[in-house]
Amino acid sequence: MSEPKLKLTLWERARLFGIEAQGVKRAAAGIEDQPDIDRRAERVREQARKRAAKKK
Repeated sequence: MSEPKLKLTLWERARLFGIEAQGVKRAAAGIEDQPDIDRRAERVREQARKRAAKKK
């Protein structure tokens, strides 16, 4: 079952955009395995989930 779509704040979107941009720059340099980028993006999404749970 898929999880509901997260509602991200403008700041969270900007953080994810910056994290993904850094990942793209690394990929262009030939670095394919980027677990730190994945962890950072997942941390932002997890914070959004916690924030959404508090509002309910």
